[in-house]
Amino acid sequence: EFDKDVLTKSLRDIGLADGRPFDKAQLDRAEQELKRQYINRSLYAAQVVTTVTPIERNRVNLTFTVVEGEPAKISEIRIVGNKAFSESTLRNLFNLDTGGWLSWYTKSNRYSRAKLNADIETLRSYYLTRGYLEFKIESTQVAILPNKTDIGINISIAEGERYVVSSVKLAGEYLGKEEEFKSLVVIRPGEAFNADEV
Repeated sequence: EFDKDVLTKSLRDIGLADGRPFDKAQLDRAEQELKRQYINRSLYAAQVVTTVTPIERNRVNLTFTVVEGEPAKISEIRIVGNKAFSESTLRNLFNLDTGGWLSWYTKSNRYSRAKLNADIETLRSYYLTRGYLEFKIESTQVAILPNKTDIGINISIAEGERYVVSSVKLAGEYLGKEEEFKSLVVIRPGEAFNADEV
């Protein structure tokens, strides 16, 4: 999953490198850091076993044996609190999904916090451009199932009221170009309020 140098550098960054004094507490931190690197790649089942071998001149060799395991895959995405749009419509906006025949290539069913945040922003934008000015994400729960290779995502939303444009007026000095100005305004009464259009 990683180039070995990436992991060696992450250990060096926390103070574990050739020639440094050996510290058991630091070794535990190193093990946790390695696991963290794998968790960042959705490998929640990764195991790290450390072996300390004493050698001559009061030195030790450290060996980290890693079993990466299978990457965690999203088994379920649930959106609750939606009334205006179906759950399947909203899930189709997401880049994250529960997998399909192309997932080996797109990795769309591999969980990533950054990808989830991007999908939540897409969801927010979808509502805000359709008149739901009070739309809120109430909670986001990511649950790793006991097998450490399945992930469930629950997103709870509050849609709020839908706002519709009641009237559109121009005010101020038009410099004799009132009709031209009016032609530039694409917002029409009766349509959902859309901040992007405004």
